[in-house]
Amino acid sequence: MRTFVNHAACLSATVSASVLAMATAMPAMAQQAPAKDTAEIIVTAQKRPEKLQEIPVAAAVLSQAAVAQAHVVDLSDINRVVPSVELKGTFNGRVPYGIRGISTNANEGAIGLTSGVSIQVDGVPVPADSFAVNTITDVAQLEVLKGPQATLGGRTASAGVINFVTVAPSTTPQYAVNALTTNDGEWHIDGRASGPITDKVSYSLTGYYQRTPYPITNLTTGVKSRAESYGTRAKLKFELSDNLDLQVMGHYAMSKSKGANFTVQYWTPGSVFFAPPVGLDAATMFPGYSLTYGNTKLATHTTMVSRYEDKDTSAVINWRLGDLTLTSTTAYSHEGQYQTQDTFLGNDPNWALKFETFLNAIGALPSSMVLPYSNLQSAQGYVSQTSQEFKLATDAKKPVSALVGLFYSDMTVNQYVLRAWTLNPLAKTNISTTKNYSIYGRATAHVNDRLTLVGGLRYNWDKIGWNVTQYFNPAAGQYGSGGFGQGGYTWNLSDSSGALVGDAAIQFKPTRDIMTYASYTRGYKPKAFNTVHDWSIAPGNTTAAGLAEIATFAKAVAQEHIDSFEVGLKSTLLDRHLTFNLAAFYTNYSGYQAQIFDTSKLVGVLILANAGARTQGIEADLNYVKGNTRASLSAALIDAKFTNFKGAVCWPTQTTAQGCDASGAQDLSGKPMPASPKLKINAQIAQTIPFEKFNVIAGTNLSYRSGTYLQANQNPQTFQSAFGLMDLSLGFQTKDEKATLTFFVNNVTDKFYLTNAEDFFAGATTGNLVIGQPARDSSRYFGARVGINF
Repeated sequence: MRTFVNHAACLSATVSASVLAMATAMPAMAQQAPAKDTAEIIVTAQKRPEKLQEIPVAAAVLSQAAVAQAHVVDLSDINRVVPSVELKGTFNGRVPYGIRGISTNANEGAIGLTSGVSIQVDGVPVPADSFAVNTITDVAQLEVLKGPQATLGGRTASAGVINFVTVAPSTTPQYAVNALTTNDGEWHIDGRASGPITDKVSYSLTGYYQRTPYPITNLTTGVKSRAESYGTRAKLKFELSDNLDLQVMGHYAMSKSKGANFTVQYWTPGSVFFAPPVGLDAATMFPGYSLTYGNTKLATHTTMVSRYEDKDTSAVINWRLGDLTLTSTTAYSHEGQYQTQDTFLGNDPNWALKFETFLNAIGALPSSMVLPYSNLQSAQGYVSQTSQEFKLATDAKKPVSALVGLFYSDMTVNQYVLRAWTLNPLAKTNISTTKNYSIYGRATAHVNDRLTLVGGLRYNWDKIGWNVTQYFNPAAGQYGSGGFGQGGYTWNLSDSSGALVGDAAIQFKPTRDIMTYASYTRGYKPKAFNTVHDWSIAPGNTTAAGLAEIATFAKAVAQEHIDSFEVGLKSTLLDRHLTFNLAAFYTNYSGYQAQIFDTSKLVGVLILANAGARTQGIEADLNYVKGNTRASLSAALIDAKFTNFKGAVCWPTQTTAQGCDASGAQDLSGKPMPASPKLKINAQIAQTIPFEKFNVIAGTNLSYRSGTYLQANQNPQTFQSAFGLMDLSLGFQTKDEKATLTFFVNNVTDKFYLTNAEDFFAGATTGNLVIGQPARDSSRYFGARVGINF
């Protein structure tokens, strides 16, 4: 605790010094140009337009220009611009989301689990199983609400909300084209158009194409990992009368990838796959490259691919009834998914056959089960969601205003998985269903010019289902005809539960430009089935082992309950040229739904268990705008730990001296949460230098994060050391600011880092095997981008 307090003092001193320095020194840098200020930032993530500086919530808002300058093209790139956010890699995989050190570890097999961070597009929640926002394209504004958002965020907002505000129809013609290319093969082009069609109808239309390389090379096939995506979004807004409008939206996107997303970062020297005398060593499985941190190579005869196709539509109706506004939002989304993964990333195409032949020779495996194996595991299916929301809002300018609403969603995740290896077979259809019914209300009372009270309540009722059909008999390794039939059985499970949550806040303005607040939030995360589990028994099994498996996996994991306390300050200073916001928080998670890999299995599976956790910290955001100078500084000092997590699975090769008991369990109580660096700092500076016929814009983005474990089990080989990144840019802009050509260098110091690291393959080996996902910008690259507005 003393160390954390010392860090907090250092952060406060750093931020205070920065405020003083910018308040006194920076105005002198921009005397030649007309003054510009920070302007009012409007946030919509709380279901109505609100001024960022007037809401009792810690939030970060990025404009379209800030997103472009920071080269945020991928969901995980938000890590570099919002310190409290920690998102793991998006390439060929689902993104585990985290805010304030609270994150999930869900992989593609764990369907139907809520992430804890509600991802929204124009206020409509996106299913956690969807890849729809992995690529960031037609974003007009990016909003991040930090901490539990129980009343308005919904069932998936136990850690926070990330809302993408897309380009909207406009009443005046607006057009833009942007293009980007880099030396390592990245291409991006997008176009935007909006304006009136008639005096009562307006539109917006966006489209994009993007090709992104990743720093991974398959030495056997020569394939360099890459992703490709394209899509379009169209909106039409109809002014049906002075008091009634309708907006409809249609969206289509296709995302594809080719190549591996993970490489081996560590394997205990001398280890082998499977037990001797079959043991396959590093020279056989991983030839031609070094198994050390920083490795970006693999050697395998297989090529991993993925394909995700999104089709979304929505309709929003606003009906203004005097001081009341009734809004109906109807949305539907469907995503088709397909992906393949190399099981062990090994180069020997016959490794499985060698193991099977050995077992057959000693009589441990019948000849009928000695079959070739393609080294691939495939998963295909879809995610679909229908949602309907009605909300009624009173005039926010009145002394007392209110917002009430009803929300319903129906989500289905359908996935078929095939791993055709008789020693560890997997052939099943996994279906997760979730229905949510909610009613909510929030009121705001302006007691006087200085004092404001806010309070809200929400009741959620969740009905979850898990239907899994397995088409094999794991004891005999039988698949039946065509992989279906023999030995198949089905589990059909369901559960339901409700929760009352809410929040309360008090705001006080000691001066016109300074607002302080204190808030309390009671939140929750709904029950969940451990859908990654592969059953070894049929329903009705009454053996001791069968009853134990049923007791563990046939019931849903209990709800997670949250108590969060926050105090903050929001200020607008220096004649509106500087905003400085500060927040301190403490959040306790009771029954925290911890996710950890069981590496004792041949292929590690995810275990879902209730534990205890808490996070506390300080966040600071500073923005300065005057004349030709724009600068921002954001920092987060966060201490996130398990408070109670006994019986957690040990990391591979963990010894008794290192805390692993004879049963293979450890106590993680008091240990840090995964992917939760204590300190993150991000800074952006852009300086415009005016010339007679054009402007020059010099910019830099700086980010730093301290070290963190990337897995909850504290595997030392999943520890990502502290690192910093620097991006530089130099742009040339026309005097009317309608066209800009920018040259940039990202990761100037060529610093390698991982966005994720996992150890679920280690169970098949005699050592500690860790794979990692190198970040897109884990090596230096440069390029140019051009933007034209007209």
